[in-house]
Amino acid sequence: MVCASMAPFAYRYELRHGEDVVSTGHLSQERAIEVGERIEIGGVLGIVRAVEPLLGERELRLVVQLRREGVAS
Repeated sequence: MVCASMAPFAYRYELRHGEDVVSTGHLSQERAIEVGERIEIGGVLGIVRAVEPLLGERELRLVVQLRREGVAS
């Protein structure tokens, strides 16, 4: 488990396949993640669709749309 205080950017992510949320979790990074960026989380590939503040939280909401080839059957 990565502690959010260890890295300057903390995210609460949603992995989506179409409109369905298939996974959620927490992610810490040394650098900012940007919309449109390709990213790998938990061994699956996706494209960042949104990075938004969460009211009253230190984390940012990160929405990642899974790529077709990144989804296990």
